[in-house]
Amino acid sequence: MSLEPLFDEKAVLEAIKNPWIIGIDYEEIPIPKGVKVTVEGKKVRVEGPKGRVEKDFSHIKELYIIHMGDKIIVATPAKKDKQIKPLGTVATKIKKMIEGVQRWFIYKHKVVYAHFPIRVRVEGRYIIIENFYGRKDKIKVPIVGDQTVVEVTLQPGSDIPDEVIIKGPDLEAVSQTSANLHEACKLRGKFKKDPRVFQDGVWRYMVTREGEE
Repeated sequence: MSLEPLFDEKAVLEAIKNPWIIGIDYEEIPIPKGVKVTVEGKKVRVEGPKGRVEKDFSHIKELYIIHMGDKIIVATPAKKDKQIKPLGTVATKIKKMIEGVQRWFIYKHKVVYAHFPIRVRVEGRYIIIENFYGRKDKIKVPIVGDQTVVEVTLQPGSDIPDEVIIKGPDLEAVSQTSANLHEACKLRGKFKKDPRVFQDGVWRYMVTREGEE
């Protein structure tokens, strides 16, 4: 039986003050200056100098997200391992949201080819890869997140792409876009080749933060 109906926000805060009365697992997340956090039920919106990130944790039962002054409290009334794990996951995601709106997450990829010069460009909300192993078709890689930015840098004095840089305030959106790019460069079916010999593609080589490049 769910324990959630036995609690409300006031009861959770009281239990945190007096943990010997009611068992509560929780984590406190400080809100830095310059960052605004809005909590509506289990929906969290974080705004800062580098953008805005919103996430909905409504699918997680028996979880409380409470905005109290300059901190966020993530709590659960249970001590079962399966409920403690989501607590840590949600707390980590909210921390990354706060980090991201202060300094963007950056994933760098190198354009590698030995046989056919690969062409890469951004078109709308897609990364377009052309001439991949001489293929005539275009590979369209979706860019996840409306604030995710993709930049293509060129080799010096050339129109041939050198790097693809994916960055933004939402770590999940940036990492998923990077994963989409990696997946698109895998060779399948009639295009499949020995990866030990054919290493053409757009491959991630660095994960960093803004100001740490």
